[in-house]
Amino acid sequence: MTPFNSRIARVLPLSTLWSWRGHGLEIALYIGIYLLYLLSRGLVFAGDGMALANAERIIALEQALGLFHEPAWQQWSIANIPPLVVLLNWVYIITYWPIILTVALLLYLTRRRAYGYYRNLIVAHLALALVIFALFPLAPPFKTPWLVDTIQTYGPAFYGSPAMAGLYNTNAAMPSLHFSWTCIFGALFLRELKGWFKALGLAYPLLTLAAIIITGNHFILDALVGAALIAPAYGVVELGRRVRFQHG
Repeated sequence: MTPFNSRIARVLPLSTLWSWRGHGLEIALYIGIYLLYLLSRGLVFAGDGMALANAERIIALEQALGLFHEPAWQQWSIANIPPLVVLLNWVYIITYWPIILTVALLLYLTRRRAYGYYRNLIVAHLALALVIFALFPLAPPFKTPWLVDTIQTYGPAFYGSPAMAGLYNTNAAMPSLHFSWTCIFGALFLRELKGWFKALGLAYPLLTLAAIIITGNHFILDALVGAALIAPAYGVVELGRRVRFQHG
């Protein structure tokens, strides 16, 4: 132990130092994941050309499956209930990082084991999603002639503005992390909440589903693929738990 570390150890208990180390490693994990997410942007296909071509392929596939309802739903909402559109714009923003990070922090502070499980599930799901982001870049529906970007049109326009374009992958519509991660947290709410609060377990992902479609940020198939990836991600986490148990 260096003299500097020795002085710290005399001031702070060793358990506190290890706790701080754990907090730092957790923060580093999130930063690393975010950087990997950014690296998936343009890793295989640069520019919007392939992403827009893939969007046309998804539209054709949804039309063949009878699923291409996004333009009709968005147009009806804009024409008949404009305040609902603005509300769903905010829902799209609030139900993602604000709620997910808040719940994650509460779990981290109060139920560390549950936190670790759901963190691993999110990380496993994202790892699978990153492969698709890199190999199948997909423009959001509002980049096509079929839908509009309701957030930029009706506000809050700061979200998703050109100034923010460097902070996220603009061609990572499939799978929809918005929907799939709210499904994971919805399952958490169903398991952990009591009484009528359990309804949040269903309302949370359903409200997010409405938001991602009406805002023009995702196709219906984006949500379905995102939800389908939960099962293999869960399998990876459970396999990891069994391996640790066998070697623990």
